[in-house]
Order: sequence, then C-alpha cells, then structure tokens
Amino acid sequence: MKLPVTLLLLLAFGIKASAGNFASKDSNIIISNAKDVYEFVYDKSSNSVQVKESSTTIYNCNDFRSTLPVVEFYNEKVTIDDVDFSVDGKKPKDVKPVYSYYEIDDYFYSDAHICYFPLLLDKKGSVAQVSFQKTIQDPRYFTNVFFDEIFPVALKQIVFKVPKWMNIELKEMNFNGYTISKTKDYDSKNDEDVYTYTASNIESRDGEASCPGPTYIYPHILVISKEANPAGTTITYFKSTADQYAWYRSLLKDISNNETIIKAKADEITAGKTNDIDKIKAIFYWVQNNVRYIAFEDGIAGFLPDKADEVMRKKYGDCKGMANLTKELLKAEGFDARLCWLGTNHIAYDYSTPSLAVDNHMICALMYKGKTYFLDATENYLALNNYAERIQGRQILIEDGDKYILTHVPEETYTQNLDSEKRVLTINGTDLNGTVNQSWKGEEKEYILYELNTVKKDKSQDALKRYLANGSADYKITDLKTSSLDSIDGDLTASYSMVHSNAVTSFGKDYYVDLDFKKELSSSDFDTSKRKLDYLFPYKTHIERITELTVPAGYKISSVPPDLSISNSNYDFSITYKQQPNKVVYHKSIILKNTHVAKANFKQWNDDIAKLTEAYNQQLVLTQQ
Repeated sequence: MKLPVTLLLLLAFGIKASAGNFASKDSNIIISNAKDVYEFVYDKSSNSVQVKESSTTIYNCNDFRSTLPVVEFYNEKVTIDDVDFSVDGKKPKDVKPVYSYYEIDDYFYSDAHICYFPLLLDKKGSVAQVSFQKTIQDPRYFTNVFFDEIFPVALKQIVFKVPKWMNIELKEMNFNGYTISKTKDYDSKNDEDVYTYTASNIESRDGEASCPGPTYIYPHILVISKEANPAGTTITYFKSTADQYAWYRSLLKDISNNETIIKAKADEITAGKTNDIDKIKAIFYWVQNNVRYIAFEDGIAGFLPDKADEVMRKKYGDCKGMANLTKELLKAEGFDARLCWLGTNHIAYDYSTPSLAVDNHMICALMYKGKTYFLDATENYLALNNYAERIQGRQILIEDGDKYILTHVPEETYTQNLDSEKRVLTINGTDLNGTVNQSWKGEEKEYILYELNTVKKDKSQDALKRYLANGSADYKITDLKTSSLDSIDGDLTASYSMVHSNAVTSFGKDYYVDLDFKKELSSSDFDTSKRKLDYLFPYKTHIERITELTVPAGYKISSVPPDLSISNSNYDFSITYKQQPNKVVYHKSIILKNTHVAKANFKQWNDDIAKLTEAYNQQLVLTQQ
C-alpha cells in the first residue's frame, strides 16, 4: 500500500536523513520515469492471496547538486523483499539502507517500519534509479495507489495484473484535468487481465496548508479486493460493508481486556458520583486528561485496538486504544458502550465503498435513554455532546453484535463554537481604559485550553494575557480572573481590567477612536496567483464583539463609520455602530457557517475581505463642543 506522499516528506525530515531540496513545481529533481506493477498471487501453503509490488523510479538532477531522500514504509502486513539503487549507472558503496521502527517523540509505533537512505546526485544531469520489491500479505491492505510523488513526474505507469480467479474493482479517482490513459489486455499464458494506467506531466504536491485531504484532490486508483477463488477455494474480502464489519469484529475477538483492573479504575473514577451523566462525564473526561494520543496507522495496528488495561498502564494510545478504554470503563459501570469506526473529513470515501481506506478513526458510542452520544477521547477539553469539525456529519459504523448500525455523527452549527467578548471603555487622554468579559465555547474553548495546558502552569496566565492582548505591547491587562483552565465542562470565561495605550489619536478638538484592535480576518485574502487548492478553516465559528464607549463630558459624536453587512450561504460579516445617550456601541459579528472555501469562490471571498478590512480602517470621531 502506497502511503500519502506528504507523510513521506514529513518522515524524511523526521529521520534526520540528508533531505536535500524537496519538491516544488520547479524542482531540481524530477522523476523522468516510474513504473509500479502489482500482481495478485496465490500462496498455496498458507491458502492466502498476496500482492507482489515491483516499483522502479528514475530520478534526474536538472541543475545543481542535491541529495535525494529515499523512504519506503513496511509493516507486519507489508514486507520489503529487495531494494536496489544506482547513481549514474553505479551503486554507491557507502550507501546502505537503514531499516528501523518509525518513531516520533520517543514513541515507537508498534507496527510501522521504514527503510531509508540518501542518494547524492552530485552534478547536473545525474540520474538515480531506485527499485523496491515488496509483498502485501493481505489484499485488504492494498487500498489505493497515487500517481503523484514528492517530485514532478514526467511519465508514470501503474500496472495491475489480476488473475481471473481474483475479483477486484479499480475506482478511478480525481482523473479530471490530468493526462491519464488506460488499457486492458488479456494475458492468456497466466490467465490474467492486465490493466495499465499511463500518466504524464504530473506536478508534485503543492503542500499547501489547510487544504482538503489528498483523496479529494490528487489522481489515484482506489483498489477494492472483493473475493478470490484460487485452486477451488473461496476467500471473501470486502464485497459489502457487512464483510468489512465482520472482519473488524473478528479483530475485536482477539482483545483480552482485564476486566478486574478496568472495573477497579472505573469505580475509582466515578467514586462519589450518583448521577449517570456525572459518571459518564467523569469517565470520558478522565480518558481525555490522562491518556496521551499517539497515532498508530500501519498494518494490523491500524485496525486492532490495544487492550484497555494496557492503554491505562502506558498512559498513551491511539484512537482505537482510547476508544476501547472508554468503552470498557463505561461497560464496567453498567452502561451500553460500543466501538465505532469512521473516516474523518480528511477522507473522501464513505462506507458505500467497502475498503480499509474508508475509515481512519475509531471512537466510542454510548447508547443512553434512547439517545446516542459519540465520545471521542482523542479530543482535549471538548465536552460531552460537543463534536469536532473533523467528525461532524461523517458516516459512522457502530458495533451491534453480529450486525452493525450505520448512521452519521450529528452536524453542529457555528453556535457550538462561540467566541464572545464585551468591553466597557472610557477615554483617558490617548488611552482606552475599561473592563472586559469574554467567554468561549466548543472548539474555540478546546483550542485555548489545549494551548494553555501545553505551557507550564506558572506561565499559563501570562500566555493567556498575551493571547487576550492579541500580542500588543500597548494592551495591558490586570485583575485577570478565569474559570478553571482544566475543566472540560462548561464555558471558558475570563474577566479583567485593561488599559489600551495609544488607542486614541487627538488632533485639535477631535478624538479619533479605533474601537476594534483585533480585526479578525483582516487582510485574509487569498493570493490567487499562488494558492491552487481549496481552503479549509479548522472549524465553524461565531466571533461576537461588543464595545461600549462612554463619550467624554464636553464631547459629541461628530462622525460614525458606516455599517457593514455581508451575508451568504458560507459566512456573515456584520459591523454596526449605535449611538445612545452619552455612549456609542460597536457590535461586530463574524460567522463562518462553512469551513470550506472553494477555489472558485476565492474572488468573492477576497472582495468581501477587502470590504471588511476597509470597515476596520474607519474610525469614530468625537469633537469637543
């Protein structure tokens, strides 16, 4: 199974190999020719089907000396059988492939291994050739093959050799806009169909931040292995979602959770709680607070949950281990808790396509008094019945004995993630003095609490002050009081006194006052000459800002900026100024109803951001009477 190329890039950096110059459209290194061949073979001794992968890639150095990072993954279900390489027709004697566990932050991923080595292309015109022979032990793990690479590709062939006894489906994804041809031939000698895809002039991945996942964007083939009938035997893979669920269930039967240990911990967590909801929250929040999330995504470790008591002992786990621990703790207290599989919004597929590529996440479902609660313990500081953007609206597979339940995670609106601030201000010379009350909900609250809890406890209040001041040295905060910075339940609140120096400009008898120093989304337009992919905000949100300014004695309001109102199906921007006796009230509302800004809508977005920015540049004018 080919891993996403962006992950290879990250790992090439992470292993501290000499990575040279990584890809861009004008890359010094290009792939002049690449060929990947996948052949389904039957292993009679194990009565299993394997996929033999043979890949050869030719790299050309266009201009200056570079180091080519070569990284290939393998795991319990994918083995590397052979590797060969040369530079300018000769095998470098000082280069030896290193085979190692994949490690991040001193955590070894239980089933992920990498083979890596650098190749020096020491002059313009140098040519490197790299070949790998691999075996995928189970066709279920052979899910998709991408055409793009970390370097531009001049020509690439992907070949599938499919015996007549093998039933697969090849789904062509995101081919529009690319030069990709397909042929199908019959090899009578081996009684197999040969599918050959040829692609030319494939750009390297842009690597743009905040874009949709690669399965939405880049050309690839989704491989669905349905059934094999070799040597008079039948092996069923994923002909339907029921088959996929049955395979997941078979993995769960191999877990031996220590119920005694789990029950003791559940009783400890819920001690003194008499209300069911309080018990549920105590368990859910305990897992969030006490188990560190580490992603294991390869081979069998990508689908088999760790034992619940092991996750407790290690105090870290992946989504599957954390979901299993949440489930078992709840079950120990008599609740109906179940495991669930789903794909986050990073994945373009759903369960209408039975494949291991469909899901990348596991959480826990709680069935309680006719309602289903979804508990994702990999989130930090996100309360019960709040759902992260990445899983909202996603199709979800819930265990139900030998059957399954297929439904959707609730889709929340921007109201879940309210960021609300009210300031009451007076003018003191060129300063604004006043008091502020602020609150955050949902993912807005989760983001702030997560960031604050990554710094030392004695530094958290200073960090919060810098955040509230928007990094301005002129914005001084005193008497800061907050709700608990450890609590998952309820809103996060803050109140404080402030002095904003140099916020008022005085000319003659006039005061010029800027009532908005944060100016969210100001100048956040897209550079359409550079940005090529759609943009995704992390979550829907509602920013609410109210500022009440007392008009100083002897002054009157002589000029009020015009209001702003922009509204469409994706976002609302609103700014109003209301004059009241002896004061003016500034009210701003920014609502992101949809996180996805399509490239086709960049022009409209840019036009609206220009209007918002212009509104921010207007000032209130007070004149001495």
